[in-house]
Formats: sequence, C-alpha cells, structure tokens
Amino acid sequence: MEQKDKILIIAAAVICIVIACLSPYIASSNPDGLEKSAEDSGLAEDFSVEKINGIPDAVLPDYAFANDPENQPLQIVALIIGIIVTLGLGYAVATIVKSRN
Repeated sequence: MEQKDKILIIAAAVICIVIACLSPYIASSNPDGLEKSAEDSGLAEDFSVEKINGIPDAVLPDYAFANDPENQPLQIVALIIGIIVTLGLGYAVATIVKSRN
C-alpha cells in the first residue's frame, strides 16, 4: 500500500470519528423519516422486536447502550465501536479480494 493511500485511510477514519463525536449533540431529538412514519401510523406502539420470537435485540439499539440510551458519551462510544468494526470489515474484505486477484 502506498503512503498516500495510508494517509487517505487515516484521514477518512479521523473524519468518521469526529463526526461520531459530534453527532449525538447535533442530531435532532425529534424523530423523522421511517421512525416518524411508524409513529404517525401507530406502528411504533404496536410493533416491537421484543414481540417477535426468534429475533434477538440489537447489540447497540439506537446507537446507544441499552442500560442508558440517553447518555450521549455512551452514544459516542457506540458510534466509534461501529466505525472501527465497519472499517475493519471493509479492510478485511478488500484484503481478501486483493489477494484473490
């Protein structure tokens, strides 16, 4: 891997982490999009994952830890964990694909 590629990857990771650190503070507390549509139609109250057998709960529901979903520092930790896992998986897939060619 060339030096400029490494710098680009590091810069992208830093940008992702900065966005993750800022997002809990700048995100709207009012639901929008799919969540808002579900609430307007009444599905939000009637439909939940807990009622469906065989489907496990999310590991980090709403990008937070289940014991304290309103704690913004915990949301940041959850986002950073997601970034690291996603970038790691992407790197692993890219390495596997590159080695097969």
